[in-house]
Amino acid sequence: MVVFHHSAPAFLPYFHGMSMGVVSGNLLGRILISFTFSVSFFYLLSGYVLAMVYLRDGKAVDAKRFFAARFARIYPLYLAVLLLDWPEVGIGEIHRYGVTMGLFKTAKILAGNAMMLQAWVPERLLRMNIPSWSLCGEAFFYACFPLIGVALWRLRGTRLWLTAIAVYVGGQALVWGLRPHLSRQAVLYLPLLHLSTFVLGILLARWQRLRQARVGGEAARLWQVNLVFGLSIGGVVLSFLLLPYFRVAMPYNNGLLAPVLAGVIWAVSVRSTWLSRGLSGSWLVALGNASYAIYLIHGPVLLLFLHFGWASRVVYPVYLALCVGLSLLSFFYFETPVRMWLLQRFHSRSLETIEVSSIAQ
Repeated sequence: MVVFHHSAPAFLPYFHGMSMGVVSGNLLGRILISFTFSVSFFYLLSGYVLAMVYLRDGKAVDAKRFFAARFARIYPLYLAVLLLDWPEVGIGEIHRYGVTMGLFKTAKILAGNAMMLQAWVPERLLRMNIPSWSLCGEAFFYACFPLIGVALWRLRGTRLWLTAIAVYVGGQALVWGLRPHLSRQAVLYLPLLHLSTFVLGILLARWQRLRQARVGGEAARLWQVNLVFGLSIGGVVLSFLLLPYFRVAMPYNNGLLAPVLAGVIWAVSVRSTWLSRGLSGSWLVALGNASYAIYLIHGPVLLLFLHFGWASRVVYPVYLALCVGLSLLSFFYFETPVRMWLLQRFHSRSLETIEVSSIAQ
């Protein structure tokens, strides 16, 4: 969805000249613009998965291991793509301000992006690989997770539902209340305005775990799963039709569809169905593993195609295949080896710390 959202206007004549900030009069245009909800889905799913993996009743999150695992998973490729992308920004800044000032401004932009601050100051720093803004949100959520996640995992029953409703309503009230007072970039990218979506993912995982414990591990009934999934997909389709009535740019970017998307996650995870079995196919698992790389790589590859004038309908399949191929290679031959090396180094350091502590005692 993200790749199509960013690349279709460049490659497909039907979408040429379409502005992401202007609601299209045709259904396909609305669908293209509405695909910004995919970032909300990513944040919701991130909270859900992290909660399922790290949160247990009465146990704190091992913050050091958690942060080491998250750093090893996302930062190496993030930094590599950033370094590959900076010359384009540097050339532009040098042409605009001269060599000395241009290099200084480029260094400032690069440093801000390397520290994952660009979504906090998008007007000044969000100049390199625009989709990377969502990683600023993830880094912010990671910092909050050991504290917020453990607190939310204590909830049950009515308190859990009331908290979920309050988080959703409060989060949307904050977004829509600030929308008239902030720039469009700030509304779309500011990590704080996406935190409620991440939290809802944690609450969904908590509710699902409690439900499984209550029914003794018995799977949800198939008709229930199909009903929730059907209603969720219907909600997504309805959102395409309702887009013009919001009269604002990209209204689904900040978690407005979170309840609908939560239904999708629940339906494909609560029991084995034809859809969940299909999504578990080895080739789709491989694409899932490579999806992070696809997210980061498709932007620079698109700029390359635009630079050489290769953006056409005929070449579009080549672009998509190249993005997928490079991402698979990245996952298997760069991300995984580097991640394993970093985790091994962290584990070795941890053992050294334990040994030094024991000697000191």
